[in-house]
Amino acid sequence: MFRVIGCSDTPADTLQHGENVFLNALEQGKGYYHVKGAPFGDYDIEYIKNNELVPENYRNAKKGLDIYPSYLSYDMDDVDNLDLSILKENKYIFFEELNEYSIVLGKLALLYTDAKVFYHDRRVLGFIDASDRLIITEDFPLNDYKEDEIIHVVDEFVSGALEANFHYISTMPLFHSVFFWQDLVSGKKGQIKYAEVAVTKSVGIGGVLSYYAQAERVFAKKGWITFLQKNASRYSDEMLQKYFRFSENPTDSDETNTIYVTDLTTVSLTYLSSKISAEIDTSVLSDIFSAELDEYAEAVLSDHNVLGILIRGTDYIASKMSGARKMATVDEMLPMIHEWIEEDKYDRIFLATEDQDILERMREEFGSMVIAISQERHRVSDFTDVKLISELEKKEDSGAEYEAKLEDNTVNYFYALYLLSKCKSFMVSGQCHGWTVVNSFNKDKFLRKYKFQVGVNKK
Repeated sequence: MFRVIGCSDTPADTLQHGENVFLNALEQGKGYYHVKGAPFGDYDIEYIKNNELVPENYRNAKKGLDIYPSYLSYDMDDVDNLDLSILKENKYIFFEELNEYSIVLGKLALLYTDAKVFYHDRRVLGFIDASDRLIITEDFPLNDYKEDEIIHVVDEFVSGALEANFHYISTMPLFHSVFFWQDLVSGKKGQIKYAEVAVTKSVGIGGVLSYYAQAERVFAKKGWITFLQKNASRYSDEMLQKYFRFSENPTDSDETNTIYVTDLTTVSLTYLSSKISAEIDTSVLSDIFSAELDEYAEAVLSDHNVLGILIRGTDYIASKMSGARKMATVDEMLPMIHEWIEEDKYDRIFLATEDQDILERMREEFGSMVIAISQERHRVSDFTDVKLISELEKKEDSGAEYEAKLEDNTVNYFYALYLLSKCKSFMVSGQCHGWTVVNSFNKDKFLRKYKFQVGVNKK
C-alpha cells in the first residue's frame, strides 16, 4: 500500500499525477516516488508492505507467512471479482487516512453504492471527482449515525475479523475484503471449477474442519467445488479419512481450472467469510466414529445434570491472543459458573481444557464435581521457546511417536467437544473453533450458553 505524504528531499524517481498513479508506481516496483502535477501541489508516495502493518504478535503466530496479499496489481473495473457487499451495506464511510487504499475504496463506494464518503484531507479531491456524497470535514459526525450504518476506517491496525466488528476497521483489511477474489483468480485464464485448499500446520482439528466447511460455502458463491490438498494440514490424510468426511479430489483438476489456497486464514479474514457460517455438524464424522462418541456420551453423562465448560489456555496465553480470541481466566468465569450452578442445580461440570493449570484450578474450586477426559495436558510454563501447541508437540516427539500422539489427542479433543454438545448448558472462555463446533453439534438445544469476550471493547 502506498501512503500519500508531503514532499521531501529523499532521492527518488518522479511520477506524473493521474488516475493510475498508484498502479503505475506498483508496476515500476520502487518504494518511494515524488509525484508532480496534482491540482493541490506536488506530493510523495511511500510504499509499505501490507503485512508490515500487522502487529508483530500476529505475524509471529504465522511464522513469517503473509497474512494479507500485497496486491501489486488490481482492477477497479473488474466488478465480477470484487466483493462490494461491505460498502453497499453501510450508509456512511469515514476515512481517517489518505492513502492508496482509502482513495480506491472511496471511489468504489461513490461509483457502486449510495453511501456518503467522508475524509479529513482535502487532497482527496485531487484523486476523486467532487460529489454531493463526498464530504471533507475536520470532525467526523460519528455520533450522528447508528453504529451498524457506518464504517469507521482508522489509521491503526484493526482487522475487523479478529475483533468481530467490521464497522471499525483499517484501510488495508477493508481493501482485502473487497479485492480478495482478484488475488485468488490472479493469472487464471481458464474457467475456474475448483478450489484446492490447505490449512496452516498450526491449526488444530476443529480449525481444519471449520475452515474447510467455511471455504466450501465461500467458494460455492463462485460455483467452485472445494477439496483438501493432499497432506494439507498437520494431520495425515489417512487419519482424516478414518474419522471424518472430506470431498474426494477431482481427477480433472489442473492449473487451468483450479485455484490453490495455501492458507485459508487469508480468506477467513474477509467480510464475506464473517457472514458465512464455519459450523460443522455430525455429518462430518465417519459412521464408526459417530457411533463410538454416542456410546461414550451416554455412559458418562446419563442421569446427571451437567454444565459443559470449555476453557482454553496454554498457547492462547503464550502467544498473547487478543480481541475476540483473548481467553477469560477461571477466576473471571467463576461468578457466572456459580450463578448457573445455583440457578440450574447442576450436579456435574464436564470440563474440556488442554491446560493442566486450568484443570487444577477448577478442581480446587469444585472438587469431584469436575469431570474431564484423561488426556495429555500442558501448562503455560511449558511454552518457554515455542508459542503454539503444534510446535510443542513436535518438540516433544517425532516420527511415529508424534503421529500416534497427534491422533490420540485429536480423538480425545472430539470426545470432549461431543460431550460438551450433550451437556445441559455450555460456556466457553472466548472465541475458538471449539465454540463453533460444540454449538453446531448441539443444534441449539442448550438451556443456555455463553461466550466470554474479555478482549473485546464493548462500546
